[in-house]
Amino acid sequence: MNKLFIHHAFFRLLAGLVVGVMVYLLILLINNTLGNINTIFSNEELYVCIGLSYISFESMRLVEIVLKRIQSVQGDNRLIFIQTIATLAVSLLLVSFAISFYFKLRLGFSIGSSELNLFLAIYFFVGILYNLLYFSQYYLQLENKELITQETKLREKVDADFFSFRNDINPDLLYESLENLILTVHHDSYRAEEQIDYLAGVYRYMLLNRHKELVSYREELDSAKNLLALLNFKYRDCLKLQSNVEDEERIHLLPGSLMITIDAAVRNTLISEKSPLNILIYQEDEYIVLQHQLNDKLVPHSASIDSFNRLQRGYSFFSDHTFVQVKAGNQNYIKFPAIGVTQTVEETL
Repeated sequence: MNKLFIHHAFFRLLAGLVVGVMVYLLILLINNTLGNINTIFSNEELYVCIGLSYISFESMRLVEIVLKRIQSVQGDNRLIFIQTIATLAVSLLLVSFAISFYFKLRLGFSIGSSELNLFLAIYFFVGILYNLLYFSQYYLQLENKELITQETKLREKVDADFFSFRNDINPDLLYESLENLILTVHHDSYRAEEQIDYLAGVYRYMLLNRHKELVSYREELDSAKNLLALLNFKYRDCLKLQSNVEDEERIHLLPGSLMITIDAAVRNTLISEKSPLNILIYQEDEYIVLQHQLNDKLVPHSASIDSFNRLQRGYSFFSDHTFVQVKAGNQNYIKFPAIGVTQTVEETL
């Protein structure tokens, strides 16, 4: 569907031949000589009609190509009128010149006005039919492209919604927490209840804020502390978090930003009692920076890369600054654009 039918070699070869034969038969019919075709049939006249048809079609095709390259005309609502007039004018002019040249050169006399008008009238309707066929496929192609675009956007939305839902649920965290809970509940019911409370808090925050565009830094920090407390059941209190951000209510982040990055940092870092993970969050110019020491695992967690790409796409809608991760020396810096939201804007969200 990317290529219109008038540009296909098969159409260009066949159309002139078929239309030329039909034009020849039509001329015989108009002159009331169709019944005597066996006696008056002329190969030369038939070839002339076929040649005129090729001239008509190719000239109209070239006009269409020229107009298509003129963007101002291509995008104009008067495209149909302009192209129809232009193709008919060029086609009839060339047909008129060609038939006149044939009569004078081959037959030795000028073509009569009635014969010329007959040829021009026939090729006028041929041009109209050509343009009708062209615009029918042209607008059908536009409609199909629009449908394909809508289908692509719908598929991308479904994929994005599924990815967002999967990210909100975070099955890895859920399964690991349940496994730790199974191990804990048989030995320490009090710690098991604490673990359930933290797990419920983490997923309650995810589900309640999944449809919000932005949340305050304070809300994000509270959820990150719940996540860290939950993870510390597995890592034996080797995870520490310190925040030095002022004006926590004015600064906003995408929901789940801190939890996603902290979860990624934990899953990609070797952690032990002798090598704990200390996370520091502070403000630097227009960014909220999450910093921790590098101690990478041998195999990176693939889901973390997808989550970071999702955050990068999300922040591009709300800030001119980009979500970035920078590794320098033995430190990892994850920078979130600090989005400031006024009270009036916040009320509309």
